[in-house]
Amino acid sequence: MLANAKPLDPAGPPLFTVKRGRAVTLAIRNTSGHPHVMHLHGHSARVLDRLDDGWKPFWMDTLVVGDQIERIAFVADNPGKWLIRCAMLERQDADTAAWFAVS
Repeated sequence: MLANAKPLDPAGPPLFTVKRGRAVTLAIRNTSGHPHVMHLHGHSARVLDRLDDGWKPFWMDTLVVGDQIERIAFVADNPGKWLIRCAMLERQDADTAAWFAVS
C-alpha cells in the first residue's frame, strides 16, 4: 500500500520530512488487489480530484483506497512524528505503516 511501508520500525528513517506550514501532496497507490483503509495521523487532508480540477469539499484523515491511485493534500501544521497507517479491510493483522516528521 505505502511504497516504503513495512511493519513499523520507529527507529527507521521517516518516509519524508517537511517544515511546519508547508503543503504536502501524497499519491497513494494500492497494488494488493484488496481495499485498504489509509489513516493519516495528526493532520486532516483533502482528496484531490482525479482530473486535476479541484478537491473534495471536506476534510478527512481516513480514506478507503481501492485499485486506483488516490491523491491527498494537507498542510503540515502539526509538528512532531506522525504515522500513515494502512490496514486491509479483511485482515487487521496485515497492517503496515510509515511515519513522517514535521519540523
